[in-house]
Amino acid sequence: MFILEGIIFVLSIILVGLIIGKISIKLKYIVSLLSFTILILTLHIVINDVRWQLYALYVAVSVLGVLVYFKTFLNRVLKSYFKITTLFILILLIVVSLVSVSVFPMYDLPVPNGDYLIGTESFVIEDESRIEMYSENSDEFRKTKIQMWYPAETIVGYEQAPWLEDGLVVARALSVDTGLPAFVLDHTENIMSNSYFDAPINNDLDEYPIVIISHGWRGFRNLHTDFAEELASLGYIVVSIDHSYGSVATVFEEEDIAFLNLDALPERETTTDFLDYANQLVYTYASDITVTLDYLEEINDSGSSSRFSGKLDLDNIGLLGHSTGGGADVAVAINDTRISSLLGLDAWVEPIEELEINKGLSIPSLFLRSGAWETGYNNTDLYQLIESSEYPSTLYQIDGITHYDFAMVYMYSPLTKAIGFTGDIESEELTMMLKSMITDFFDETLRDNPNSEIDIDEWGEVRLIATD
Repeated sequence: MFILEGIIFVLSIILVGLIIGKISIKLKYIVSLLSFTILILTLHIVINDVRWQLYALYVAVSVLGVLVYFKTFLNRVLKSYFKITTLFILILLIVVSLVSVSVFPMYDLPVPNGDYLIGTESFVIEDESRIEMYSENSDEFRKTKIQMWYPAETIVGYEQAPWLEDGLVVARALSVDTGLPAFVLDHTENIMSNSYFDAPINNDLDEYPIVIISHGWRGFRNLHTDFAEELASLGYIVVSIDHSYGSVATVFEEEDIAFLNLDALPERETTTDFLDYANQLVYTYASDITVTLDYLEEINDSGSSSRFSGKLDLDNIGLLGHSTGGGADVAVAINDTRISSLLGLDAWVEPIEELEINKGLSIPSLFLRSGAWETGYNNTDLYQLIESSEYPSTLYQIDGITHYDFAMVYMYSPLTKAIGFTGDIESEELTMMLKSMITDFFDETLRDNPNSEIDIDEWGEVRLIATD
């Protein structure tokens, strides 16, 4: 809860006691306290913006204002039952707001641990070699959107980027997809990131290694901003892809938005050819990654006007993917020699063709599996992939977490743990653990830093499952 919000709650409760209670106090002091409450409320709206969680509190303050204005008259004519009713309504309004703020709080993004400031820039990529198979428009080319985070020289004079660059559209699409009223996650559009739009790139290094992030089915590119900003602060250029129609919402322009297409992956239990759908989806994601790689080569060219011209170390590219995005990473890395290493978070490799799985990976690879995915269809193919890989491939399991713990679910509500959506490990501890393992892996494989080997003895929840 913000400080101003807390002050408003406290002042409102005091005012309720003074107006409805039997405490004898001069009216001018009550008016002064109300005026101060309204001042703090105004500052809150200007600084923190209006939030739906506080609507009931706003109403309570308004009612308190009316009661103070008419206090002398009301003291003469009001019956005790009316006072009790008014007291109940006011307390109810305040409690409703307190509960709403507690259930859907405004969290801050984790602060990156690296020394670099962070800039960010987004691009829309259109692939004219692919017709969009998930759109109602049969003539539409496949489009994706990428967001890049990078070490910045300075952030002075540059606008701080929100966590959700596409704001309310994404927040409401996620609300609807999770079965919540559309407005419930509106406040997340006001959460700020640690990055700044179009800040100049840092020139400490001639080139920066690259990590490409691929989100899961029904995710979106900003669900891994914590990892992106961490890596950027440590001297990586990070690229996160919005996989159109697999993302809850991809905003190309104000009137050009690709919303999630649930028909792309029907429920396994109701679909006899589920794996056909899954295969098509994973390879669509994989093609998005390939097109992104091509685009990075284009903007890195010496003739490019991009800020990234000559700054991308195309010989050191890592892939980081969650679920469907992790499966797509594997599908790409099996054949694309541009990839140097791969890290999968509950990587869904089951839809990948068997012949491809049997090829294995020829690059360093690390797979982190949630305790929730310890059993399931995916493991047969994952074990086969690891066994077939000619370069060391390792699988660790993190006990006590769910599939969704690999994304930034902790930014939404503390109730996710209570309802079993997230696991037992506290979000701050888990985020620190994942950041450490991710950065150690990429430091070792993309920067050839032997001192960055992962030491799982640091965490009791992590177990070695398989290695080859």
